[in-house]
Amino acid sequence: MNFHNNKVIFAWNGDDIVFKHINWDAEPIFDVILFNYAGNGQKPLLINNCKYDELLNIKTEFKGSLINEVYKHFSNNTSINYVGFIDDDLAISISGINLLFEIAHNEHFDAFQPATTKESFISHPFTIQQPNKVFELVDWVEIMCPFYRKELFDATAEFYALCISSYGIDNYAIPYFQKILGLNKTAVIHAVPVTHLKPVTDGDNVFSNGLTARQEGEIIRSEVLRRIIKDHLHLFDISFLKRVYEYKTFRYNKFKRDIKRWIGLRSF
Repeated sequence: MNFHNNKVIFAWNGDDIVFKHINWDAEPIFDVILFNYAGNGQKPLLINNCKYDELLNIKTEFKGSLINEVYKHFSNNTSINYVGFIDDDLAISISGINLLFEIAHNEHFDAFQPATTKESFISHPFTIQQPNKVFELVDWVEIMCPFYRKELFDATAEFYALCISSYGIDNYAIPYFQKILGLNKTAVIHAVPVTHLKPVTDGDNVFSNGLTARQEGEIIRSEVLRRIIKDHLHLFDISFLKRVYEYKTFRYNKFKRDIKRWIGLRSF
């Protein structure tokens, strides 16, 4: 089975051994896109049979900026089915990624991710691998290693340039567009494990836009909720709104001033 209409972006810092934590145990059935986010023009030394189909050398500030550059690079390519992202602090095998695509293709998933091992640094317990399951349907998949249908990935693009950290893209923006487009089938694939090797990044780091990751995420949540309530409430049941958007349960007084300032500066 050939899935070379799928792109998987592997992040690389332009200095360390490339694909350092990737077990190259099979031939990829997808296109390997290596993203040198240092933008230093370096080309990697390839060992252990690893390879790539395309190298992008673009300096980015953080994950959201990288996602935005990937979107711009592939925005006119209508032949792509899925776009996936693998951070450079993740350990996974090529055969595992191949299996991800096989399961996603057979099950017609719109968004999916591998399950995180119990040895990982974990942000969200619902992603922890359950060895007795092949997959589990969920509300959203995390930005650490998401795979999105290209139509869904493109639809969410207006938020990429606004969110340097990527906070809020996975759990607020993507689910919103899934409902709008009717691309709602989302899964953690337990048959494929991934290990997150480094501690989760602190959400209080301040980026060049003057905001922290948490503030960026809350701004996206606030804007998406505004749109839902104004135009799309009929697509969202209250359980989903409370579960995903913490609607009517979350107090955001801490962020109110930043939200007003940000929305005042940006035209959505």
